[in-house]
Order: sequence, then structure tokens, then C-alpha cells
Amino acid sequence: MMDFDDQIDDVYLLIEAAKGGKHLCMNGRLVNCYSKRCQNDLIMRIEDARHSRDLATTRTDERTFYNGILNILRRKLREVEKELGKKQLSEQFESQRDDLHERRVVNTNDRLLKLSGII
Repeated sequence: MMDFDDQIDDVYLLIEAAKGGKHLCMNGRLVNCYSKRCQNDLIMRIEDARHSRDLATTRTDERTFYNGILNILRRKLREVEKELGKKQLSEQFESQRDDLHERRVVNTNDRLLKLSGII
């Protein structure tokens, strides 16, 4: 059984993690809030909470408790997936922009440019 000092340390760790944009995984590691590891950890937490909720009998306070936790975890998962989607779109946009820039570079050996007198 954990003593009070250990619980206080855990609370302080969670507060610091929230300030720094970090997520505390089930294995005890701190990861970026909007990373794949955070997303995978939230999915595992949801599966675990869903399993525990399904073991509870219907119309009990235990089931209501797990439903509340599931709502919070799903909300956080949607937020993380939204940010990951934005990050992926921006990376795609950057790579497409770089590709367009590379295509615009004119090859000085181009035959048509020589014929037209531009080069």
C-alpha cells in the first residue's frame, strides 16, 4: 500500500507534467501530449477502463464512475488525434511546397529556352 508521501509525489509529478505539455503514460514515462505514444497510451487506457466498466453490474456507482472516466479519456484522445492530424497536414504541405520549389528551378540546358532567346 502506498503511503501519503508517495501519493503527494505522484500528484506533484502530474501537475508538473500538465504544465510542461507532457503526458504520463501507464508505464510511468512522460511523453509529449500530442505524440503517437500519447495516443497509443490513451487507447490502452480506454480499453482497460471499458473492460473494467463491462465487469461492473448495471446501474451501479462503479459503472457510472467508469463511464465518466471513459468520457474524459475519449475527449482527450479526440484532442490528440486532431493535433496529430494538423501536424501531419502541415508536414504534407511543407513537403509539397518543397517539391513545387524544386520544380520551378529552371534547367539552363533547356532547349526551348535557348530557342526562344531567353537564355
